[in-house]
Amino acid sequence: MRRAPSIAIGLAAALILGASMAVDADAAEAGATVRSPSSETPIAGPVAVAVIALVAVTAMVIRGHDVRLVLLVGALPIFLATHAMPEMLAKMVAEMANPATVVPIGAAVGFAFVLRATGCDRHLVEVLMVPIRHVRPLLVPGGIAAGYLINTTIVSQAGTASVLGPILLPLLRAGGLDPGRAGAVLLLGSSMGGELFNPGAVEMRKLADLTGYQGAELIRRSAGLNLLACSVALATFCILSALRTRQEKSSPPDPPETPDPPFRLNLFKAVVPILPLAILMGDSLLGGFSPIHGLTGPPRILAAILIGVLAAGAADPGSIQTIAPAFFEGAGYAYHHVISLIVAASTFAEGIRISGLIALAIRAISGWPGLAMVAAMVGPWCLAVIAGTGIAPAVAVMEFFVPAADRMGLDPVRLGTVASLSAHFGRTMSPAAAVVMLSSRLAGARPAELIRSVAPPLLAGGAAMIVAALFRIL
Repeated sequence: MRRAPSIAIGLAAALILGASMAVDADAAEAGATVRSPSSETPIAGPVAVAVIALVAVTAMVIRGHDVRLVLLVGALPIFLATHAMPEMLAKMVAEMANPATVVPIGAAVGFAFVLRATGCDRHLVEVLMVPIRHVRPLLVPGGIAAGYLINTTIVSQAGTASVLGPILLPLLRAGGLDPGRAGAVLLLGSSMGGELFNPGAVEMRKLADLTGYQGAELIRRSAGLNLLACSVALATFCILSALRTRQEKSSPPDPPETPDPPFRLNLFKAVVPILPLAILMGDSLLGGFSPIHGLTGPPRILAAILIGVLAAGAADPGSIQTIAPAFFEGAGYAYHHVISLIVAASTFAEGIRISGLIALAIRAISGWPGLAMVAAMVGPWCLAVIAGTGIAPAVAVMEFFVPAADRMGLDPVRLGTVASLSAHFGRTMSPAAAVVMLSSRLAGARPAELIRSVAPPLLAGGAAMIVAALFRIL
């Protein structure tokens, strides 16, 4: 991509411009406090500044500059051109202290740090690996599925890979997989979409904020597309891996590595990571018996996670002194690495909106809802490949698209799901992504080897997803 910057910049700018075509003045009614000029005739000056900013931001991201800095600096001339600096500051303040994102995301990552401190994450991995160890045909699909399931509770792709990799990779190598394919199994399972089954995931919180749906309802409505896309990707990877194994059958498998010392499995610790999810999903079934009955919004998610934190302390009393520090360390990590991206992406998206560019473009795309759905897939996917993160592209595109989905005859949840999954898939094949670098390091293979292995399955999964979304199959 660096060898052809002009082509990449033009493509990415066009994709972002396409994404800009799906929001309108009704976004202000969803909680924004800034003015909305979309009902007025757009002014040429601010629109031109917005287009230039889009191209410049894309170019800077391609060159590897920090995404947060680029987005905020790119937003500045847009707000200056529209004489709306107070609105920029108001948007930043609102997002920096937005309980709909700060509380659930901070609590979810804090819980992941608690699981690591108490060792509960390792016990969950051991339970998931039991059948894989004993049935060789399950090595590849089971390894991917294990990463996918762990990612639903540990809302960090690199965190999932770091927990699963040391256990899964020796099994895969002993089963005859070369380092590149073994690392690809770890990468695909850890990164392609399991997190979107967690109500505390960044994308699900943003989608809940934009649509007004509760997390459990969002997950129920998005599960079909998620499972379809990821299942197609998994099946494609398994088929390609089997074909490659057949070609290499003459080569003997690597000898098994030195086994680890015996591990004493604690089933209570293994259950702790899934406890908050079970509470959130079972709330409607338990009614008044649910420990979070009557709570809504961020307090509901926080209560479920805190119950999980208490359970982790009960499962490992020896680490009780470290639980509170670990929880708040994780919350701080989330603010640094995740929430800051949301603040920057939302501020830049708001600048594009008030510039009038979106008001101008939506008039042209209003009769082409299918184009909006395709752009919601292609835009975040390409940007995630460039930036190495799925958060900023998914959040920015959802800010553009979701508020205008009803007006274009589209399901906002379906559209947001497409944008979120596409960003996950793009990040999974990005050489700049932390989970790609970590998986390659653990496997002892070059990142390019892993990306070559996961790219065709992810593209197949993406194709199945967009077909299902356009024809409303799920």
